[in-house]
Amino acid sequence: MPAQRPCAAFEPLSPDLDLAALVDSTPNFEYVARIHCDAIDENGLESFEKLVWLHVVLRGKPLVVEGFNQRFDRSIFSEKWLREHYSTKTEFARNLTTKTDLPLTIGHYLKNMPLLANQWTVQNYKDQDRQRIYLKDIDCPKQWHDHLKQLIPPSLFYLNKLPEMFDGPGAKMVPSPDKSVARSASERLIAKAGDLMSCLPPCMRAENLMCYIGHEGTYTPAHQEMCASLGQNIMVEASDGSDEYGKATMPGSSIWFMTESKDRRVVAEYWMSTLGHDIDIEDHFAQVNAWKAAPFKTYVVEQRPGDFILIPPLAAHQVWNRGTRTVKVAWNRTIAKTLELALSEALPHARMVCRDEQYKNKAIVIYSLEHYSELLSEVGKNDLCDTRVQLLLEDFELLFKLYTQILLSESFSQHPPKEKDIEYVPFDSNITCSYCRGNIFNRFLTCPWCVGEGDDTYDICMECYVMGRSCACISKLQWVEQFRWSELTGKYEKWRQQILRFTEDKSDKYSCLPAKRAQLGKKTLAEICHEQLKRRPWVDITKPLIQRVEQTNSDSENATPTRKRRKAQKSDTCKKGGRCHICKCAEPMWKLASCSYCNLSYCYGSLFRAFNIQPQDTMEMYHWMCPRCQNICSCAACRRDPTMNPYEPTCTLLGHDTRKVADPRSVESLVDFRQSNLRWLKKAGDDEIGRLKKHQKEADKKRNKALIDNCIELEFPLAMGEYTESAPMGSPVAGYSKDYGDIPVDPALEKLDGSFLTPESICQ
Repeated sequence: MPAQRPCAAFEPLSPDLDLAALVDSTPNFEYVARIHCDAIDENGLESFEKLVWLHVVLRGKPLVVEGFNQRFDRSIFSEKWLREHYSTKTEFARNLTTKTDLPLTIGHYLKNMPLLANQWTVQNYKDQDRQRIYLKDIDCPKQWHDHLKQLIPPSLFYLNKLPEMFDGPGAKMVPSPDKSVARSASERLIAKAGDLMSCLPPCMRAENLMCYIGHEGTYTPAHQEMCASLGQNIMVEASDGSDEYGKATMPGSSIWFMTESKDRRVVAEYWMSTLGHDIDIEDHFAQVNAWKAAPFKTYVVEQRPGDFILIPPLAAHQVWNRGTRTVKVAWNRTIAKTLELALSEALPHARMVCRDEQYKNKAIVIYSLEHYSELLSEVGKNDLCDTRVQLLLEDFELLFKLYTQILLSESFSQHPPKEKDIEYVPFDSNITCSYCRGNIFNRFLTCPWCVGEGDDTYDICMECYVMGRSCACISKLQWVEQFRWSELTGKYEKWRQQILRFTEDKSDKYSCLPAKRAQLGKKTLAEICHEQLKRRPWVDITKPLIQRVEQTNSDSENATPTRKRRKAQKSDTCKKGGRCHICKCAEPMWKLASCSYCNLSYCYGSLFRAFNIQPQDTMEMYHWMCPRCQNICSCAACRRDPTMNPYEPTCTLLGHDTRKVADPRSVESLVDFRQSNLRWLKKAGDDEIGRLKKHQKEADKKRNKALIDNCIELEFPLAMGEYTESAPMGSPVAGYSKDYGDIPVDPALEKLDGSFLTPESICQ
């Protein structure tokens, strides 16, 4: 294995850190925009929902809603109540020093928090052996859940499926139900869900309403919310500096370092190339100096009781707890927009590091479509004027687009496997890939030979199999599906007809599935797997390794002179295999990607590390053109060719050793993903700053395009930094804009009377 780049070390924050001075003295640090929850009463709940959509989802910036502590029920949101009701409950606290779990009761932990917090001083806060005990990811008490449900705007709360009555900010301005509001036949309000996880049957949902209790020196490493979901975190209680049980306490708060959604690629590259860590692993708390030197903007906030933080999708953030005690409640929400990001970005990254997919994203797509389809079946043409119906229909169309992509990826070619060769297992959402641990929605491959104790089957998702991941058998795996194909295509046609009922767009955008398949222009995932099953050799794992090697090299059993043996091997290579144009290693042809325009072949490992090309990128092409034919080959010989423009890797790959995570029966037959691409970066000049700037430029361009695609036009007046937003009245998001021209896309830039901003945030 090549030498890895040095990794940045963990450096804790000092107890006397002056956050205000730090932000003021650091050019790329900025306070997170704040609004007060009382402003929701003044401006209305619907206005607040639009602000969250524009600022957090579309712009991808964090937001803090403060002041909820003034509305908390102090009788339950207190350390005393927690002791009285949950003192004897045992939880597993995380020892951050030893990276182990420690079983203890909540009462014992609360009692000893002053000792844990007071051990840290300005002189010893860098000691590596002192305990940092964090009680994290524990179940939220039901009483807290019920109270928060009445305080937090419903569209932002945990498992929200339909609009509900509540007593929190903006409740007084919620319009009373009448005939002007679109309702279903069962008198349900027709509106999109705040959390699409709620559309799943209860047994399929991921429980993610959690509590976090920490003391001075505990922290959460830099990470992104799972599956590109939206994060919500509210501090419900903290020590206030008074004496408790005869012991002095220190005021509790949490310091957050946060980024924007648009900077996710530059953040990931900075983490790998500069800090030597992979942010998808979630194991590194970055030093303050690392954030200072970062080529992207960092948002900073000190969270205190009542502060409700909204975290954008795929925005990296880390948290440091201060004082004697902080108590927070956090949850995640899935919406149509985050599902799109999950399927295209978050899940491929999680698959590389074998991270559990707890949210079952593809299942959420189909169950959400069923829920919305039921609501839309009650909608008439006259209801389309209702803003909530417009937004629901917009979500329905996006979900249908994702469903189309899922079906296309699972479609076979014109010569599919015989129906008798496909096993049917009714869907229960619990089948996961034995390698990457991702949730499998419908079709996958299983090995009939690799069955462990208790019928522990070896199941592999199609994405992993295309990457070369499988059991040691490599081939002769069997197809399994969890839905009848006719059922899935029937749903597609039903939902397509519903969309056509409400849209005037009769173009190919909503054509039938066979037409969509014909327009694809490349092989589907299922088609690639079907081809690779025929191409890759079967390995009889029942035979000893030596015997298997002898079988594959039967010509070498008879002793022959060295010269003749080399000649025989060369001839055998020409007949049965080839050599990689880059690494010159002889490989069987199933391990090589062959160019359709010349006689060159490239091994998948070289393509991945030198050209950022995944195996699927070549396999899905009917006619693949190699890097040399594209004049971008970066091998030593081609670099001497003046007509070549050698490819420069766009990102750092540190390599992932997944053997500790994946099923022990697993192998990687095409690419050794443990190897880094540092050698190729060095050969290209290792222009780290240039790569980061390129990612930053692409991120800005991509977000601006996304805002335009979503009909959000940015207009910059003469006043520096100010802008307003506008949207065409006929656009799907016009309902979020037509009556709210005074709602800023970025509230930190708005300082007008009647705006959402608090005086404190303006001063910041």
